[in-house]
Amino acid sequence: MADLIPNDLSHLDDDQFNALCPLGYHAPGPEPLTPAAQEVLEAYGYEIGGTDAIMGSERRGLAAALRALAEHKQKSIVYGKPIDFWTPTPYTRQELLNIASELENYG
Repeated sequence: MADLIPNDLSHLDDDQFNALCPLGYHAPGPEPLTPAAQEVLEAYGYEIGGTDAIMGSERRGLAAALRALAEHKQKSIVYGKPIDFWTPTPYTRQELLNIASELENYG
């Protein structure tokens, strides 16, 4: 047998390789984003020319904006009484914080 570089699997045929690396996870890398986080990233990427151009500092900026939105409480005075225009529900707040965390830690 030839001297192989450690972790070199090039000598395996497809069936052998797939038996060792099931489910298509053949390369190390970041965990895939959830659909909600991916949509946020793609929406931002659409505005700047593609998600490949998004840098870590921009992802952290998006995360900071989502965190601010999660904590947002819009108040105003109508007819002398304070009212809330929009305050996220606990579920929405948690979802925004989850997406922010994913974007912060992605890549």
